[in-house]
Amino acid sequence: MLTLMRSMLRSKLGLLVFGLVIIAMAGWGVTDVFSGGLGNNLAAAGDRTLSEAQFDSTVERELRNAEDDRGRAISKEQALERGLIDQIYNREQFNLALRAYGDKMGITATQDAIQRTISQDPAFRDTTGIFDPNQYRQLINFNGFTPRTFEDTIERDLTINRLRMLPTAGLTVPNALARIEASYTGELRSASWFTLREDALPEIGEPTDEELRTLYDTRIEALREPERRQITLLRVAVEDFTGQAEFTEDDLIGFYEAYKPERYTGPDSRTITEFLFPTEAEAREALGRIAGGATAGDLTNLLSSNTRTTRQEGIADAAFAQQVFSPISAPNSLHGPVQIGSAWTVIRLESITPGEATPFELVRDEIVTELAREQAINLFYDALPRFDDLIGTGASLEEIALELGAPVLTFAPVDRRGVSVSGAFYSPLAEYPQLLQQAFDRQEGRTTERFGDEEVTWLARVDSIVPERMPEFEEVKDRLAVAWRIQEQSEQLQGIASEIEARMASRESTLAEEAARYNAVLESNPRPLSRANPQANLPPQLINGLFEINKEGDVISGPGLPGQTIILQATVIDRPAPETLDLLAESASLGMQEQLSGDLFEAFFLEIQSEMELEANAEALNSYKRRITPTQ
Repeated sequence: MLTLMRSMLRSKLGLLVFGLVIIAMAGWGVTDVFSGGLGNNLAAAGDRTLSEAQFDSTVERELRNAEDDRGRAISKEQALERGLIDQIYNREQFNLALRAYGDKMGITATQDAIQRTISQDPAFRDTTGIFDPNQYRQLINFNGFTPRTFEDTIERDLTINRLRMLPTAGLTVPNALARIEASYTGELRSASWFTLREDALPEIGEPTDEELRTLYDTRIEALREPERRQITLLRVAVEDFTGQAEFTEDDLIGFYEAYKPERYTGPDSRTITEFLFPTEAEAREALGRIAGGATAGDLTNLLSSNTRTTRQEGIADAAFAQQVFSPISAPNSLHGPVQIGSAWTVIRLESITPGEATPFELVRDEIVTELAREQAINLFYDALPRFDDLIGTGASLEEIALELGAPVLTFAPVDRRGVSVSGAFYSPLAEYPQLLQQAFDRQEGRTTERFGDEEVTWLARVDSIVPERMPEFEEVKDRLAVAWRIQEQSEQLQGIASEIEARMASRESTLAEEAARYNAVLESNPRPLSRANPQANLPPQLINGLFEINKEGDVISGPGLPGQTIILQATVIDRPAPETLDLLAESASLGMQEQLSGDLFEAFFLEIQSEMELEANAEALNSYKRRITPTQ
């Protein structure tokens, strides 16, 4: 047989036959023989696999509720560009390995546990607290699940939660270690300080030419002027089209009426009758009579009854209140029983009083702005093909701007950061990261690509190029004088701060005396500081330094605002007393245990990943990505 096959493969006819067989197998989906053990699956661990269909359903559910920073839905293409697809894939691999390990250890959640979790979820209960299969199916379908995929998700969560508990089930932080942590975090410190300012010190004077030339020579590379380019920018944004929006007064009123109940009407109030019973069984037994209009006198075993008008926040149990004030709740509907305090409460909804509506006149301008923006967004996206057509015809930026009704901005020559020789920063040039990069890759007179299409797009032209150069001494003499003064003042400030520290360390003077010498105000923190809550009007560097001081009376200094140095002295170091340390240790122990739990689970997962031989199919993932953006 093998001899026959080898003979066939030597002939053109044989190769054609085998080629047709391979194509037929691929057409019928028989591809596993060419892709290793994973086949078309994206990942595998143990007996569990992640198929493309499963992964795509997960992606769809994730994006159903995902929004960008402007509150808009995110497409698969956008999710791919932002790395969300890879994030979801990495997370699903993580879950797959854990579930496979759960299978191996025999701790995968059982069907009974899954059904019990579902039936106990308040979201799937009717107004009387009974599991409602129809409501269950409607809710999971709305969120992109089938009963099978939802139960699979419950199994995953229960199993992984069990696994998370395994490494830390017997973990206990030693009391001695917790006391050390509590002693460290519970220590309180107080300080006094004053601010030494440059304007309180002797005048620096003027630099000599020799000093400036020395500074010129030492800073020659910093003084070198980089290549700069004069750039003309065409920026087209949604706001450029708001003036073209058209709508009538009837359109505004129609919008107002359509959204009046949910956006322009205050919360309604509802008249309810509350029936309180000692047990759930007695409350449920009375449901039929309450639905029939029974009063307190018609009911037995009733603790109390009360009819009142309230808003949603007037019901103590938030979930119960949401149920009573649900949009689908109607007069005479029953809600409960729910345990509030020691009693079981049933509520009968008697009537609904709608909230007060905001008059149209007060929200008209808001509606105009919203509708104008909606139309402007559509006009903006309609303009993008015209924009590209004009670029294709070789139209100039000015011609494109005139056609689209957008401004053209020309900037003084800037470096790669968007900064001019005078130090001005032009933020429009830095809005899109690649714009300046492309502008510095283009020759004089050439334009960049068009960037962006999400509510703003840019196109830039290089008008002229100013080469890199080293300025002469006379050109930068004034700048050097400014730099020299700043340097001298900084050195003087640091030197005097060191002298103050030395005098105080030798007991020659006190903090108050030094503050008076430099006409500074002595300050203190109003309450003691702790490492866990270092709230003080001080730079972080000085707060850290305060907690590094060894004893009361020690002095440190550090920079404050520009041209200032803060001289600080520790006045009180209050360490926790032995009788309070145990209480603090309990709180510290919880934090330490949580941190240790996370670290242990990470180590635990690395072992699981190795033991379960998690396999990833990069080619299958890339194939999935290519179908999201088939043009790539």
